Amino acid sequence: MFIHSGAMTTRVRTPKVNGLRFARDTFRHGLRTEGPALDGTADIVRLTFNRHPLFVVRHPDHVDHVLRAQVDRYRKSVEYETLRAVLGLSLFTDEGGSWRRHRTLIGPVLARPRLADLFELMVDPVDRLLTTLDRDGDRFELEMAEAMTALTLDVVGSALFGRGMADLARRIGPNVTAGLRGAERATRTLLIADPPAVLVRAIAAAIRHSPVLPRRQARMREVMRTIDETVWGVITDRRAEPGRADDLLGLLLSVRDADGRPLPLKRVRDEAATFMLAGHETTANALSWMWYLLATNPGARNRLLAEVDEVLGDRRPVFADLPRLAWTTACFMEAMRLYPPAWSIPRRCVIGDDIAGHSIPRGSRVIIPIYAVHRDPRWWPAPETFDPGRFLPGAARQHHRAAYLPFGGGRRVCAGQHFAVIEATLLTAMLSRRYTFDQVPGFPVEPEATLTLRPRHGLRMIARRRLGSS
Repeated sequence: MFIHSGAMTTRVRTPKVNGLRFARDTFRHGLRTEGPALDGTADIVRLTFNRHPLFVVRHPDHVDHVLRAQVDRYRKSVEYETLRAVLGLSLFTDEGGSWRRHRTLIGPVLARPRLADLFELMVDPVDRLLTTLDRDGDRFELEMAEAMTALTLDVVGSALFGRGMADLARRIGPNVTAGLRGAERATRTLLIADPPAVLVRAIAAAIRHSPVLPRRQARMREVMRTIDETVWGVITDRRAEPGRADDLLGLLLSVRDADGRPLPLKRVRDEAATFMLAGHETTANALSWMWYLLATNPGARNRLLAEVDEVLGDRRPVFADLPRLAWTTACFMEAMRLYPPAWSIPRRCVIGDDIAGHSIPRGSRVIIPIYAVHRDPRWWPAPETFDPGRFLPGAARQHHRAAYLPFGGGRRVCAGQHFAVIEATLLTAMLSRRYTFDQVPGFPVEPEATLTLRPRHGLRMIARRRLGSS
């Protein structure tokens, strides 16, 4: 049927789709722009899932309705309860009035002007990686997804904890990875079982305090205790240095509300853990896909190399270089369009709503398929083409604000988006000044939709030292 909303005509489709199969395929295949649940002509698809309605919405106007205009009618769905158990209560997992209050307090810490003070901390880890790569000669293979995961964890750790603790994130890196993979397994279960949030919280509390657990749950608890104790140890040490604010942790500890009260230390811990665990994973995957796209689009890569050589030459980058690295930044932004790290946004309707004349009952689940929205030819001409020019200054304003969602959208857009873009531009420029990266012939490249969108088999690449680089 067709439902009219003003001048816009929206097609609403109710296909015969098995909800359990859809949930399974969401993680197994996950990335359909068409098919039973994502028909290319349907902007709203209604499914029945565990006897409850589930809606897939893909028109930017409808997306904007859910994420911005009627955001108070929607909450993060039950899958986020796993992340809350792992990460604690942060801007990523908080809701309602508590989220609004803390976003007002913490948002300025991650604003672009404040990040200039962290830039030098972000440069050092890239220099260390280049020194390591230089030992491998002028041509060698590397697993790019693993390299980007390690590097972004190092960069985040340096920016968060400062130079004196720059190796801390690397030391707990295996625990960070294990924690994220454990959260992915739990999220798959929640997606299919769809239990009440209160039950998930009760189970998480039982896991934290139970003296005896199955091996997998016991391992997960040990992983999280290691991360928790490490972050708490740094916070405790830092309290002995009041007033220090030359890294992100110092900035969080310096936050004060209107009455002069600091953030509770538990909140500082949760924000720091979230920034370290979730922040590095998404950027690492986006960078991995960007290197793959540059390798398969030599014209775009040659333009990037020319820009990097002109702007940086042989010197160390500074924060003021970023505006001049417009094409480099655009390559990262376009990579996130084609392979968005967060490939969907799930929500739960908590107050009954209406989208374009279609009733959304209280308790319904709503999924925004970012991957499909980013490849919709109505909003993106030649959507399968890698075209960084879409994101050059001025051009980015031509698309609907809810047609590009790598950091989410609306009021809950990711507070760390400026950090991620600055980090990615810096890493791309510094690595490209020294090396080019090409695909290993015949190596399979396939996206896998888990908590984030990453290469299923990794990404084997050949690094070649650029002539004249030093």
